[in-house]
Amino acid sequence: MRLSHITIQGFKSFAKKTTLDVTHQVTGVVGPNGSGKSNIAEAIRFVLGEQSIKSMRGKTGTDVIFKGSEHLPALSRASVTMVIDNKNKTMKSIDTAHANQDLAPFLVYDELTLARVIYADGTSDYLLNGAKIRLKDVQELLSFAGIGGSAHTIINQGEADKILLASPRDRKESLEDALGLRVYHMRLNESARKLERVKAHVHEVELLRKEIKPHLTHLERQVQKIESQEEERKKLLVFLEAYLSREEYELAVLRERIVEQGTSSSLLLITDSIRKELELLKHAKHDSHTGGVAEKQTLQAEMRSLFERRDQITKTLGRLEAEKIYIEKEIAKQKENKDVIIPHNDFKDIYKTVKNKFEIIHKAFATSSFNEAQSGIKDILFFLESFFTKHAIHEDSNHESYHHSKKILEQDIKDHEEKAQKLEKDISIIEEKISMIDMHTQKTIQTKHEEEKKIMILESKLRELESTIALRKQEEGEIELRKQHFDALLQEGVMIVGREVLSYTNKIIEEKYKIMPKHDLLRAIERSKLRIEEAGIPNRGEVIAEYKTTKERDEYLTKELIDIRDSEEKLLALIKELTSSLEERFSSGVKEVSKVFSEFFAEVFVGGKGKLTLVDLIKIDDDGNQIVEQGIDIDVSLPNKKIKEISMFSGGERALVSIALLFAMSSITPPPFMVLDETDAPLDESNARKYGVMLKRLSEKSKLLVITHNRETMNHCDMLYGVTLSVDGGSRLLSIQFKEAEEYVQ
Repeated sequence: MRLSHITIQGFKSFAKKTTLDVTHQVTGVVGPNGSGKSNIAEAIRFVLGEQSIKSMRGKTGTDVIFKGSEHLPALSRASVTMVIDNKNKTMKSIDTAHANQDLAPFLVYDELTLARVIYADGTSDYLLNGAKIRLKDVQELLSFAGIGGSAHTIINQGEADKILLASPRDRKESLEDALGLRVYHMRLNESARKLERVKAHVHEVELLRKEIKPHLTHLERQVQKIESQEEERKKLLVFLEAYLSREEYELAVLRERIVEQGTSSSLLLITDSIRKELELLKHAKHDSHTGGVAEKQTLQAEMRSLFERRDQITKTLGRLEAEKIYIEKEIAKQKENKDVIIPHNDFKDIYKTVKNKFEIIHKAFATSSFNEAQSGIKDILFFLESFFTKHAIHEDSNHESYHHSKKILEQDIKDHEEKAQKLEKDISIIEEKISMIDMHTQKTIQTKHEEEKKIMILESKLRELESTIALRKQEEGEIELRKQHFDALLQEGVMIVGREVLSYTNKIIEEKYKIMPKHDLLRAIERSKLRIEEAGIPNRGEVIAEYKTTKERDEYLTKELIDIRDSEEKLLALIKELTSSLEERFSSGVKEVSKVFSEFFAEVFVGGKGKLTLVDLIKIDDDGNQIVEQGIDIDVSLPNKKIKEISMFSGGERALVSIALLFAMSSITPPPFMVLDETDAPLDESNARKYGVMLKRLSEKSKLLVITHNRETMNHCDMLYGVTLSVDGGSRLLSIQFKEAEEYVQ
């Protein structure tokens, strides 16, 4: 990397845009005091990221902006641009692989334009090839370029004295800066800061994990319960599907059997029909039995009366037959004897008496007064016997009377025979009626027996049906209870395991649940329900969601902790690597700088000796621990002098020693350019020549911008700029290129 151009605009006294061509090895800047030549060095310090406004002779950031003059207005901004040639892509101090991701893309360009702009409000921007970057990126870029800090890149008289009078620790830092090791310190400091942030982050993450751990443990237990509950729900679902399928099948079989055998309601209809039939049978039996008995009793009474009448007529006929025989005998006797003549009046009287008695007898038979009829017959016999006895001697007179009596008797016999026949006929009719009644009664009795048997059968059937109905009602009640339990269990199953249980009819039941006793299956369901209830967690969805969120957060924190600790290990490894590289490069750098310093010193002070030595320094850290650090000490001896304390050297001697040291430091890792701001001011002509020799030697490795009043120094410049204050109040440049002896105004 090589410095190409520097452009200044609005910075301090440079109101107008001014460009310095620094392509020559040694470019000189001269001018009277107050012309603004030192502003060029401060502008370069400014663009390199100087943060101390005091070092640029200001109090606030806006002090570097042109304040205006009588002829020029004040400006609102100031900018300094540095153009660096990067065609060779050479990194002086560290491999680009260590560059950060924001800076690395720019390192491939052939030309890098670094600019810094400060505004009236005190804010400033850093630009690299027109893109905004950070101060950190600027410092890292300059470290890559080997420019490092301004302590050895921009050297003024004060910086020269400072390196000699600095402490060993500060001198070490300056040497590390000159050796291009600043980037290591930057990286170490950055890594240390990152490590502290990582440790703090680890602590925060561990605290967060520790904070959520009890809650996560609690949620884990709840989720485990929920998971166990879910597992138990799955088991319960299997139990329910098996039980409900079997129960539904059994209930269907029972209902079908009851329907086949008759439901209680259908059986009740049958019992009602049987009761009605029984009532009809019992009512019909009572009416037919009562009517038949009464009729038979009436006929039997009538028949008894006919029998009595018939007996009486038979007796009368017997008596009349006997009388007829007697009369016939008497008539026969009269035929044999002489006739008995009976007076007509006597016969008329007896006839009248007998006739009256016959009428009484006839009336008695008609009214069934058999005793009265019998008494009348006896009276007739008595009257006749008395009459024939009285007229026996008068046979002739009685003959006609016997014939007449015979006729009467024959007529009476005929009449009685007719009556007897009629009675026989009546008796026959009554007997037929009784027979018919008996036949009807027999039929009635047979019907009665059949009805009674039917009644007994119906009553037995009724009792059997009533018993069956009671049993059926019990069975139907049990089925209804089982159905209610089935419905309740199904509804409870929906509440516990979800609507999936409603698909139990479509599920294939495992064989072991098919053969398991149902009461065991029901007990398994109840135990499962109890376990689910015991494991019940309210707001299951919220708990699971919260557990998932907390678990994810814990997993994220765990992963982050792993990543952070991995980063911590990488940072520790990087710090170790950087520290090792820093120590190695610093150790070798100190030896090389000490060697070159000895050479410069011997050239400046012929016969003199100078070297750098490492010294151990004790440092107390924040925790009170002692830390051993290294520092740089300068060991010099002048020829023909015993004085070794640099503070005892003359001003010119100190200047040469400091310049020799600074040049030696810069020659080991030569920066693209160096600004020497009147570092030769305390030198006399003789020492200035020595200064010029070192300047020439240093210019072989770095471009030099020398601000000087010394003529000897000017002789070593390839390009000379003169700074003057123009009439408008702003600084302007005049340039002389010694090789072509060309003068122009810029």
